[in-house]
Amino acid sequence: MRSRRIAICSLLALVVATVSGLPLSAGAAPAAGPGQIEGFVSDSDATSITVALRNNEKVRVTATAETRIILRTIVQLTDIKPNDFVAVTSRREPNGSLTAVSINILPPEYKGRMREAQFVMDSGNMMTNAVVFQNVRKIEGRTLYLRMPDGPSVINVPAMTDVFRLAVVKLTDLKPGMRVAVRGAGNPDGSLVAASITADAPPR
Repeated sequence: MRSRRIAICSLLALVVATVSGLPLSAGAAPAAGPGQIEGFVSDSDATSITVALRNNEKVRVTATAETRIILRTIVQLTDIKPNDFVAVTSRREPNGSLTAVSINILPPEYKGRMREAQFVMDSGNMMTNAVVFQNVRKIEGRTLYLRMPDGPSVINVPAMTDVFRLAVVKLTDLKPGMRVAVRGAGNPDGSLVAASITADAPPR
């Protein structure tokens, strides 16, 4: 399975300004830095999960009422529905056209809390946030037509472009075997209190 990237940011900063992420490849990596880990859920209960890293270390992760937990599911371009809120990362081609790198269909909770705009990210790619139906004029073949506040935008969507639907879930929705990325505060005993957890749903 080819590598996929998973967004690890605060609820509102996930795609508003820049997308920062930790790679989640077929083999989960060890800790990415202080307070950041990625791996697979090996055990779970009502208040915590245990994450197994590639180096066989296991880290207990606890959640609080403020922890943001996102489940990411791979879907098709045609799964974008009216009134969905989407964030499209794209690259600018030499001829000036845009080619989608990834598309996130965001949770309904994001609506009205993120600006609809198109801007250049630190990586050089473009980020486009738009509400489907209100701003998406049509999806024709592999081309996404967006109507932004400052003018129209047309984005080509190659067949290999990742399309994800994100959902806000509870800790109890995370099951053993799920690939996860966690950001939070470390405890002296090596455990983490999660600020955010992003999980990949099992393939359909």
